[in-house]
Amino acid sequence: MKYSLEHIAENIRKGNDREVLQWMYKEIYPKVEKYVSGNSGCIDDSKDVFQESIIIFYKYIIENKYDRIVDLSAFIMGISRNVWINKVRKLNREVDADLLEHFEERSNNPLIALIMSEKWDAYKALFEKLGEKCRELLSYSSYEKLNMKEIAEKMGFLNENVAKTQNYRCKQKLLEYISANEEIKDLLKS
Repeated sequence: MKYSLEHIAENIRKGNDREVLQWMYKEIYPKVEKYVSGNSGCIDDSKDVFQESIIIFYKYIIENKYDRIVDLSAFIMGISRNVWINKVRKLNREVDADLLEHFEERSNNPLIALIMSEKWDAYKALFEKLGEKCRELLSYSSYEKLNMKEIAEKMGFLNENVAKTQNYRCKQKLLEYISANEEIKDLLKS
């Protein structure tokens, strides 16, 4: 059974949302799970992403902003994509910071310094395989820590959403290069 957006909004506002939630889990969650799982996530990640997306959707209903929603499934999928991309981005930042701290702690050991140097050289070699625009974009986002609005302005993108999408695609391309090269993949894991 498919519910109209008005029916869903009315039930959420009345606190009678159990049936609607069950329907959304049945109809929309599998799409979110497929997206998250297909983009390096697991089942638990997809559950978290879906729940966050539902919370955001509820806020739209409570704030009466749902009149802009044309297709509920597409709307929640869009929110889910953004939530997942932000989680991955945050995780990548945390991993980069942890790696830097680990390197700084161990840099007094010449063997560790050599290994880290080899990892850095391997990473740079793969980074150089990216196109010029991707290298520039990833440099702005990862090293200069510019936000997407600043990157969009610097690189002439239409808006920050375009910058986010391009940033995600460039990171995915770099991850593809890493995954395709077993030697480098092993080196970067160790």
